[in-house]
Amino acid sequence: MTHLSTAIWTESLKIRRSKLLWISLLASTLLPVMLGLTFSGFVGSQDAFEGDMDLSGFMTHLGTTVSIGGLIGFGFVYSWVFGREYSDRTVKDLLALPLSRYGVAAAKLIVATVWCAVLAVIMFTIGGLTAWFVQLDGWSLAVIGQSFAGYVWLALMVICLSIPVAWIASVGRGYLSPLGFVVLTMVVANLSGSMGIAEFIPWAVPALLSSASGEGNHLQTLSLTLPYLTGCIGFIGTLVWWRYADQN
Repeated sequence: MTHLSTAIWTESLKIRRSKLLWISLLASTLLPVMLGLTFSGFVGSQDAFEGDMDLSGFMTHLGTTVSIGGLIGFGFVYSWVFGREYSDRTVKDLLALPLSRYGVAAAKLIVATVWCAVLAVIMFTIGGLTAWFVQLDGWSLAVIGQSFAGYVWLALMVICLSIPVAWIASVGRGYLSPLGFVVLTMVVANLSGSMGIAEFIPWAVPALLSSASGEGNHLQTLSLTLPYLTGCIGFIGTLVWWRYADQN
């Protein structure tokens, strides 16, 4: 195995042996189940939802869920993967490995990104099974397949928007700064809607795109590009920080 693949395997083991694994799996399972039960009227009230109360409408709201909840969940994953090294004071041990600083940061980014993608797929799968269990109108594999393409697009956007959290965790050397950053981005995204500038705020774009009211239909190419540009900036910033910053 190469040094990079060994580092990726090591980072994967850290997640497998942590409480983060079970917490993230539980959240990815409970959210679509609760949404499905409420959407079908088994629990709570359907009045809180807009649009058609069938499978297509449910998938739209599932996309909204990953657009908003993903910012918190995925942000926490990146925060934990990078921030724990500073909180546990193991960052110096990492830098002593026969692997470049770029390699250490890249391994962490790869593992965190793959794990977030896995969580997103789990959420969609559980959502589809819940919709079948509660017998939502219009349930079919064709609708599930069509919805999956749009869902993947949204999930990729949210993952990209979460990558800067790794940079903030590295600069802040712990958990507090990145988690504060996640809260700040959500507040800014919410306020931007009332100010009429949501389409220019990267963290608001996924929610607009997934909106059941069709607000995302007017989004321009620039707006749709912003989440990916934000992810690239976060990726480059993280690598540069780990390469040149004084880690003492």
